Amino acid sequence: MENVVVKKEETLIDSKTIQADWTDKIELVKSLVAKNCSNEEFGLLVHLANQYKLDPLKREIWAVKYSYNPAQIFVSRDGFLSIAHKSGQFNGMETTFVEPKDPAKIDDLTATCTVYRKDMEHAIKVTIRMGEYNTKMSVWKTKPRTMLQKVAESQALRRAFNVAGVYSPEEFDQVKEVQTKTTTKLVEPIVVENKTEEK
Repeated sequence: MENVVVKKEETLIDSKTIQADWTDKIELVKSLVAKNCSNEEFGLLVHLANQYKLDPLKREIWAVKYSYNPAQIFVSRDGFLSIAHKSGQFNGMETTFVEPKDPAKIDDLTATCTVYRKDMEHAIKVTIRMGEYNTKMSVWKTKPRTMLQKVAESQALRRAFNVAGVYSPEEFDQVKEVQTKTTTKLVEPIVVENKTEEK
């Protein structure tokens, strides 16, 4: 019988790579989870990730920059669920739907998520209506119930575990609207001698 020599495969990542200082890779990390964000905005992301013990590289938390507006921090439904589990007080949740009487009126569909905590006598319940969030584009067009469920669960988990300063990505349009209102310069008209002037 011939002697078979088994050659040990070389690993692509060695211990030195693993132990490398991540400060050398900040730009890479920023490009993945905080594209076009300033260092200050990236710092806010890192602060919230640490506070809620979320992993940006798992897409549990990330930042999005919209034009000249301040970056917004998003947490996925699974990120909110991770916060709930780590609290030690999460006791399960359930999501139910109420279908519209007219199947053509999909915007009347509602999803209700109920979150249970071990340390609370009463559950936290949130009901979301499709018409408030349905963009009728992308995944909302192909999987509306899945998306509505994510919104309901994210909001219920956020409320039940007091998560502040972040949004769920499904609230995209609502976030953009808030940013537009807060960053647009408001000019109040003053009427002087039947003429309108601006402050």
